[in-house]
Parts: sequence; C-alpha cells; structure tokens
Amino acid sequence: MELTRLLACLAVALPVAYGAPTETAESLHPQILDAMKRDLGLDAEQAVSRVKRDIDASELIGQLQASAGDSFAGAWIGEHDEKVNVAVTDETSAEKVTAAGGNPVIVSNTLSKLEQAQEALDNTDIDQASIMSTDETKSGIASYFVDVASNKLVIEALAGSLDHAKELAKKVGLSESEFEIRTVEEMFTTSATNVYGGDAYIIGGNTRCSIGFNVGVGFVSAGHCGKTGNKVTYNNQAMGSFAGSTFPGSGDMAYIKVDTKTFNLMARINPWGGSDKNRLPVRGSKESAVGASICRSGSTTQVRCGKVTAKKVTVNYSQGRVTGMTRTSACAAGGDSGGSFYTGDQAQGITSGASGNCEAGGTTVFQPINPVLSAYNVGLRKAA
Repeated sequence: MELTRLLACLAVALPVAYGAPTETAESLHPQILDAMKRDLGLDAEQAVSRVKRDIDASELIGQLQASAGDSFAGAWIGEHDEKVNVAVTDETSAEKVTAAGGNPVIVSNTLSKLEQAQEALDNTDIDQASIMSTDETKSGIASYFVDVASNKLVIEALAGSLDHAKELAKKVGLSESEFEIRTVEEMFTTSATNVYGGDAYIIGGNTRCSIGFNVGVGFVSAGHCGKTGNKVTYNNQAMGSFAGSTFPGSGDMAYIKVDTKTFNLMARINPWGGSDKNRLPVRGSKESAVGASICRSGSTTQVRCGKVTAKKVTVNYSQGRVTGMTRTSACAAGGDSGGSFYTGDQAQGITSGASGNCEAGGTTVFQPINPVLSAYNVGLRKAA
C-alpha cells in the first residue's frame, strides 16, 4: 500500500483507537493496575486507557517506519501530552505524519545512521576500567543508545571516562552534533550476589575467613588466609582467587580478585542484623588515633568494638614475625580473620590475629588498610 493511502486510513482509525478502552484492555490484571497506580500515579480507568493508547501508538509507529524508509528517524510518545511524535528528515514525510494524526519532528540524522554507529560501538573493544587506583577515579562506559527525542547517540559514562566516551563516538564516525555524553554515578549491575565487608568466604574448600573491604575488582583480606592462586568461594559459588598475598613479614594482607559479573562488591560492611539498607557505609580510610573507639565485623563473632591501644606493633606468630600491626581491645575468634576494622564510616584495617576470647575478654591486632591499598594499587569502593 502506498504511503498516501495508508495515512488516509489511519487518519480515520486514530480517533477511535484513542477513544474508550476495549473490553480486552479492561481485563488488565489487578496487580498490574496496582503497580501502575503506585508507579505512574494512574487510577484504574486511566491505566486501562493508557495501555490501549500505547498499543495503538506502537502500531502507528511501526506502519510509519515501514513507509517512511530512510527518512524515518525514530518515534516516541510524549511524556506529558501523550502525542505520538515521529521524527523524519524531510518536509514531505512530515506532512504525511500530520495527516495520519501523528506529531512530526524534523531532524538532521536518520535512525539508520545512528544505529549503524551504535553497531560499530558494539564491535569495538571497549576497555572497562573500574576503581583500580589510589586516587579513587571511577571510570567505565556504562551504556550507549540512540535517543530518538534528541536525535543523537548517547553514551553514558562514569566521570573518569568522559574523554574516552568522546573518543569512541568520533571513532565510529560521529560529529559533535550527532552524539551526547552523559555522566552517570555508577555502572549497571545484574541481579548478582551482594558482597559486604565482614562476610564469610571459603579458601580451597576447607578454610573460612572474612572479607575486609571491597576494592577495585575484588576485596582485601588477611594474607595468612591464603596464598596467591588459591581459589575462593562465597555461599558455595566460585568467586575468584588470590591475586596477591603477604604473610609473614611486612604485613598480613591479601588481594582477592572476584568475578564481578556474578558478585556485586558493595561499599558497605555487614552489621549482622537488619536488611541490606542497614549495611554500614564505607566512605574513606582516615586513620584513627590511639585511644579512639573502633569496631570490627567478622563471620564468627560478628560485630565487636573496643579502642585502639597501640600502633606499629610487631607480632610474633608461629609462622613468623609480622610488623606494622595496630593493637585494639576488641575481641575476635577463628574465622574472623580478614574481616573489617572501622571507625564510623572510615575503614581502618583487616583483622589479623587475637589473644584471649570474646567471653573473658581479648586483644586483637589488625593490618592497617592504607598500606594494603598502596601495595596492591587499588582504591576502596566508597558509598555515596
């Protein structure tokens, strides 16, 4: 059917399509109606009408796209007026959109051109950097898509990758007027398992330790928990492996790299009570003074608190001497090793060893966090 005849037919059908809802549309499931009321502010009658209008608008857009050919540049339903906006690149097509009951928007770029640029990006090896340096610069390309309303290819990126995003846009042949860079605060995540400081993990299937703090593409923990290359699991799921480990000697520290597609590394600590919303935020690593209050989280004794009693402590373990520890009056037990030491929202260190117990009273030493970050050239994941 040629475009003129098609538009004439649609001009007659459209008022009916945007009128009273059909019997089928009135059969929306009660839970859908409740969700539309909650999330879109619509009552039952408005929700049913909205669904009917949206379906009919999609049919109109599909027909116009097929008929307009290369002139078609996308379409969308207006946020407030609910008009069917149809972007085209020439006046002739715009007149035909008007005749069909749509709202024409004349633009410069065809949809096919922008989609070809997007496809070129799909075939480009994009380096997805994370929080990997001590300056805490967050970088990464979060997403990219054709925004039909702005008639541009939009690339969303973290603050540290804005220049990279521009380079990518130009690499696929787009001029400044054909793309837009938008800054976002975080990368997208899947429905992966959330991982927190203080949580338990298993080394080699037979040793349990606790997570210290999430950093870069992994977490830090105690060096005595495992050696470089040792595999780890979390809730019986393969998680990653030790990328580095020091013990004994100049510290008790380790960096475990994690499969970040399966696990979300949260900038928070497990307080062992309440929902995910109650997890304790980590916002920095300002070192506390001797005499300051301090708490720790671990998978055996959970949360215990005390005071900092000494710094730069040398500890003689059976495996050898370890220097640079901080001593506290907080207690700990087996399995707490590697767990988080913190004051308020400031990370302090990684649980190393203890004497005594949490029944009669004990003493714990921890590996200060800042030397660990420097040793592995990683940065803390920080909560907003």
